[in-house]
Amino acid sequence: MKLINLQNNWLEGKINKKLYWELAREQFTSAMPNLNDILKNSKECNEIRITKDGCILIKSNGLKMYFDFGQSICRAEADLLMKEDPETEGIEFIIEYLKNNDCLRILDIGANVGLFSLELALKNPDIEYHLFEPLPTTFEMLKKTVKLNDVKEEKFIFNNLGMSDEEGSFDFYLPGSSEAASLKPIDDEFYLKESDEYGNYSGNSTMKKVECRVTTLDAYVSENKIDGIDFIKIDVEGNEKAVLLGAKKTLEMFHPLIYCELLRKHAARFGYHPNEVIEYLKVFGYKCKTIRNNTMVDIQEIDNDTVETNFFFMV
Repeated sequence: MKLINLQNNWLEGKINKKLYWELAREQFTSAMPNLNDILKNSKECNEIRITKDGCILIKSNGLKMYFDFGQSICRAEADLLMKEDPETEGIEFIIEYLKNNDCLRILDIGANVGLFSLELALKNPDIEYHLFEPLPTTFEMLKKTVKLNDVKEEKFIFNNLGMSDEEGSFDFYLPGSSEAASLKPIDDEFYLKESDEYGNYSGNSTMKKVECRVTTLDAYVSENKIDGIDFIKIDVEGNEKAVLLGAKKTLEMFHPLIYCELLRKHAARFGYHPNEVIEYLKVFGYKCKTIRNNTMVDIQEIDNDTVETNFFFMV
């Protein structure tokens, strides 16, 4: 029984007060000290705030994010439970790069709810952030999350768009976790799990098809008369090569620093190997690098021994 149902039973006089208290503690409120211990173990999470608008995780750097229990697992849960945030392995290097190179404009392709750009904006508030998220429900959570944080909202430009190598409307596949949404369906059962608003798994798998608008980076730059891009982050669950193919003119003009997720299993669903991205970007003078043991190292190719999943491309 959910706590709200237990409370309603008491309010309706179906159980007495003392039994209500006993059941609530045994099943629900006893979890609070455990969460306090989990917070103590976390290097990055500082506070859980429960509001009428939702449950919010506050990190030690001030970044705020909603718990979205309708996901198979949401980013706030992952950050809380994993002790360290696995999605921010290159963030300190990027923050320093942005400061040292007087960067003015960033494109966040595959923004999801905007946490990557928000991490940067907390330290670089005057940069202009262009965020791209094609799925309507995730896009609304993106705007809500940015509004939740102490950043200059006028610096955030929201685009309910996907990026690829052609323009048009295409079906995106949305599983139980929005972070795994893609132009090609995934088959990982964990991310397919269906959850309700309380985070209870239904025992079913879910994969919705959602029609979304897609453009190319070159078209976006041209249509918006953008005169410079300093940094591009790409995390599109396998479609990274197509995004870069649609950015030929942009790369030739601006040579931005690129931070790109490349996983062999995701790339295979789109019919290519990540090494094709390395070779393609060499044409524009880019070298591939990654952070290994807290040091930036050169990557000539990605093979079966490569454990890193995020790569920098620098001219």
